[in-house]
Formats: sequence, C-alpha cells, structure tokens
Amino acid sequence: MKHEMTIGYLALSKASWKTDKIVALAEAAEASLRSLPYKVVAAPALVTTEAEAEAQAERFKREGVDVLVLHFATFPVGAVIPALARGLDVPILLFANPETPSPAGVLEQNSFCGANMATHVLRTLNRQCRFAWGKAEEAAAAVAPALKAFACAAKLHGAKVGLVGGRVPGFYTSSFDEMRLAATFGTAVEVIDLLEVAEMARRLGPKAGLDKLRGSAAKVNNVPDKELSLAGNLFQALHSTTEKYALDALAVRCWPELPDFYGVAPCAVIGALNDANVPTSCEGDVLGAVTMMAQQSLSDGGTPFFADLIAFDYDDNTGVAWHCGAAPSSLCRRFEDTTLRLHMRVDGGDKKGVTNDFPLKAGRVTMAQLNETHDGYQMLIAAGTALDTDAFVRGNPLRIKFDGSMRTLIGTIMAEGFGHHYSVVHADIKDALADFCALKGIKPIIVG
Repeated sequence: MKHEMTIGYLALSKASWKTDKIVALAEAAEASLRSLPYKVVAAPALVTTEAEAEAQAERFKREGVDVLVLHFATFPVGAVIPALARGLDVPILLFANPETPSPAGVLEQNSFCGANMATHVLRTLNRQCRFAWGKAEEAAAAVAPALKAFACAAKLHGAKVGLVGGRVPGFYTSSFDEMRLAATFGTAVEVIDLLEVAEMARRLGPKAGLDKLRGSAAKVNNVPDKELSLAGNLFQALHSTTEKYALDALAVRCWPELPDFYGVAPCAVIGALNDANVPTSCEGDVLGAVTMMAQQSLSDGGTPFFADLIAFDYDDNTGVAWHCGAAPSSLCRRFEDTTLRLHMRVDGGDKKGVTNDFPLKAGRVTMAQLNETHDGYQMLIAAGTALDTDAFVRGNPLRIKFDGSMRTLIGTIMAEGFGHHYSVVHADIKDALADFCALKGIKPIIVG
C-alpha cells in the first residue's frame, strides 16, 4: 500500500538577486504549503547554484519525495534545472508569482520568465512538469489542483488490486492488459481464487462480519438468518483478504459460481466493503476498481458507486446509473429506505440473497470510465447533478441530470466503444480527472 505523498519544496534565486524580500517570499510560500494535507520536506535556504541543487536533489531522494514544487522566487541560474532533473526522478510542479515593478522600474523576481525557461528545458529532457501561478503567501491554493492529480498518481503507483476469481463469463468489458496497467499507473494485480475466499469464510464463526453487514441496512426483507450469516462471513473474509495480500481495492467475480457453491450473491457485501474504505467493483472489473480508487483520491475520500447506465431521456437530459444492490449504504437517500433482500436475478429471482436495495442521494456527481484501447487508455468524464430518485426499480437507482447533452453522451459512449461499467462519485471532480489524465497520458473524453 502506498504511503502518504511527500512534497519537496525548493525555492530558486540568483545569488545576486537574493534580498530579504525574496527570502521572505520563499518563507511565506513554504508556510502556506505546510497547510496542505501532505508531508513537506523543504530546502533550508534559497538554492542559487548547480552544486546546491544537486545536494538538495540527493536529500530529497533520501527523504522519499514524490513531487518537487520548484518555486521561482527569482529568475534562476539556468544550470540548476537540468541538475535537478538529473538528480531527482519525480514529477515537477513549477510555481511562479505575479509581481509589479519596484519603484525603480525593476522586476525583482522575474518569476514567470524563470518558469517559462524551466518548462522548455524539462520538456526537452522529456520530464513531466506542471505549472501553477499565484502569490507566494497563497501557494497552497495555487498548487493544490495540480498536487491533487499528483497525489492520485502517487496513490495508484504501488497500489494493488485483488482480482478475486477473474472476470465474469463473456464480459470482455472487464478484460485488461496487466502489464500495460503496471507500466501506465504502477498498479499491480493480485489474482485470488474464489475458493480461497469461500473457504476462509466457511472457517469463520457464524457471526463474523454479521454486525457490519446487518448495520448497513435499516431492515431485512425475507432473507433467512443463515444467508445473512453467510454474507457476513463473506464480508469478513474479503476484508481479511485485503489485509493478507496488502490490497488497496478489489474486483470480484460475483457470478455465476459464488451463489452456487457458497450460497449467496455478494452484492450487499460489496457495498459494505466500499463503505469500509475498500473500493470494490463487481464482475471482475479491474479497470473499474482503478477508476474508483482515482475518484476516491480526487474527491478527498469520497465513496464511489460502481454502476451500469441503464436508461436515459434525451428530452430532460437525464440518465439512470444503477446496479443490482451493491451500492454502499452511506450513499442512500434515506437510511430507512435501505433493505437487505433476496437477489432479483440469481436462480430466477428472489431465491437467494443478499442485496441492499435503496435509491441513492442527490447532489453533484461525476461519472467516469477508464477504457483500454489499442493505443493506450481513454477516460470518459461527465459531471452532473444527481436528482432525488424514487425506488422505481429494484436495486440501487440514481437519476442524473448531466451538465452536457445526454444525446452527446450516449453518442460518445457508442461511437468510442466505452464499456457498460461506470464509476460515480458524489463530487464535482471533472477538472481534477482531466488533470489526472493529462498527467498520466490518458486521453480525456469530456462531455459537458
């Protein structure tokens, strides 16, 4: 599992430009950055020479810095940029400040010009960099959007998804290239047999995980106690599996075998795992689980909803995101609506449990899907407003009024060949997802 992101902060200046005012600007920027929810490692003084830059790069490497915030307190000595690039193989965020001329008509910083020079050098060296612009004392606000994308990338790099049982039969939308995933995101996959999890669940006591599962719903509708106990055990077994293999997310083959040889469908279990901060996708969809992890990171810990898009209306510009009872109950419209039930489809319907049926809550949402193509990855991104939704269908419905044209969204999905699985999070992170895509070389396809 990936550690908290660490930021290296380094302010540049030419020695001859260094004044008390410039030192104060750097100190103000560092103080502002320390208000961010990341560990900050700062250079002890303005860096003015190539040798100082090399020394700080070595220190930052020892400290495990994930991202370098390079502050152009003034226009720097040009050689420090390639020196830092050579010494520290991490993304670089170039931070420059607006300024007005001094009474003598001199730009004391020439900050943007320095950043402009640096971006050319870094791109020529094929190094990843971004740019942020703002006052030194407001550095945190200026760099936060870019750092959020970097933090998401850092979270995925070294993360591990547990693929439990593989993808479900015929769902080629859940197929993925494991090595491409590792090369692009640094995310690994641990393949785990369904039998291992089922046997672990069977060895547990009859009430293991039961309180967690039972507490995820206000009521139970016709689900036998035995099946509730099986579901509770399955929750505990899957949660223990994440600890055993140091997993950050799960993609579970939820049918067809599990209800047959174990006795219940894992829908309500999957919802409870998501509420336990384990992003979990259905039907063995690893890229879906990766999308959920990205949305969780970019929404500051939001809980995603893994869903199908099952209906839409061009006239009122709405679509319905839905799944069959695997939504996390923290996203319910009203807790009193949540009901543990028998599955509507398994063995012909209403024969085996356990789903958690309820409509989801209203609010701003962002729907996304990471899709693998012949050339790499693309991501569909569509923001909108989730409307107050009645339980007009079994499972977990959520009606969304999208910001963009519904006709364009459906046309884009069908023309681009996106799959039928989406991840929806209750946050407006369209721009943050686009920043993340730019960082990772993913083609963003934004509707609205």
